[in-house]
Amino acid sequence: MNAEERQRLKRIMEITAGLAVTVCLIVLIFFRTEIFTKGLSRAVGILTPFVYGAVIAYLLHPACSVLERWLLRAEKRICKKEHPGLRRMLSILLVLAAFFAILIVLLMTVLPELINSISGLVAQLPEALERFQAWIAGLDNGEGSHGAVVYIEQMVETLTQRLENFLQTDLLPEMMNLISSVTSSFVGILSVLKNFGLGCIIAAYFLGGWEKFVAQAKLIVYGVFPTHIADWIKKEILFADRMFSGFIHGKLVDSLIVGLICFVFCALTNMPYAVLVSVIVGVTNIIPFFGPYLGAIPSVLLILTVSPMMSIVFLVFVIILQQFDGNVLGPKILGDELGLSGFWILFAILVAGDLWGLVGMLVGVPLFAVIYDLIRSFIMKRLKQRGQETMIQNYEDVHHSPEPEKQAKPAKRPRKGKKRS
Repeated sequence: MNAEERQRLKRIMEITAGLAVTVCLIVLIFFRTEIFTKGLSRAVGILTPFVYGAVIAYLLHPACSVLERWLLRAEKRICKKEHPGLRRMLSILLVLAAFFAILIVLLMTVLPELINSISGLVAQLPEALERFQAWIAGLDNGEGSHGAVVYIEQMVETLTQRLENFLQTDLLPEMMNLISSVTSSFVGILSVLKNFGLGCIIAAYFLGGWEKFVAQAKLIVYGVFPTHIADWIKKEILFADRMFSGFIHGKLVDSLIVGLICFVFCALTNMPYAVLVSVIVGVTNIIPFFGPYLGAIPSVLLILTVSPMMSIVFLVFVIILQQFDGNVLGPKILGDELGLSGFWILFAILVAGDLWGLVGMLVGVPLFAVIYDLIRSFIMKRLKQRGQETMIQNYEDVHHSPEPEKQAKPAKRPRKGKKRS
């Protein structure tokens, strides 16, 4: 068998193997869905702690690098010999300790406030119902409003009857379902805590061997793909890292500042539920576009149960704060690295939020920025291959017109002074 026949046989075997794998995947996905989904869920369950660890390590790596550089400078001042292993271990331990301390402080401040808020709402509920009934009675002062009052009273009576029927006939089954759901939720919380704890341990290993893992990934990419494709993959990974790290870390810092500003205002104005509403506003501010509304609505409703006037003041403050964050603070911290218009940001949030929930609303914008850049690079490359440079230049001139460059100031001529003897 000569070389040409061997090459042909190898090609046939590759095509046969590809077809066999494709047929197996089609059978698993469309005809044996249960086996496929069970296997997929099993694999996801096994890899979940590693996903947690990778995410935690990715978020903490910049802080770990900064701390390690500080320790290096301190080490050079104190002793002559360097200890890179000890320096890396200390930076990882300090960063993880700070991470746990922040989580504990948040839980210790939010949970008691949340319990007090729920207790206060339950205690104020009868008084709120009395005020509502008094308001309905006050409406019945004329013929024009009599029909509306009768309609409201009928609606309240219908709701009361339905509540009584529910308590008499459906309460026991619902209580059993509630107990079952609480049990499953408790098991789910334990599973999340277990994965989070294992993820922190795995994150320590990721942070300890960060350079080695990056070098191994580089070896795999350049070993599997041709050099030009590997260079392209490396460039796109670096671009995605810049998008994700810049956006997520910038959003975290921005939301922390927004939450602190909200807390200072609430504390100075004696706003009820100051800690709780500040945490809600700060945490929901991480979500682009919809975050301010998601945080403002429940916060205003909480304050409304205590004082309607304070709820109006808080609503005005939140609108001003979000304008300051959107036009001043956010651009200063995040810059304009994404290069997306408001339409595409809204599109990315809606699509990713529908697919992956709140996590999708957070990571959807930088993910779509990477996809947008890939599509844009492909289209520009194809247009250049077809000799459409003029079309590209016209598009750039109209839609991406750069700001006029500042004219460089002429250098000052040195003054002629007397030479010193």
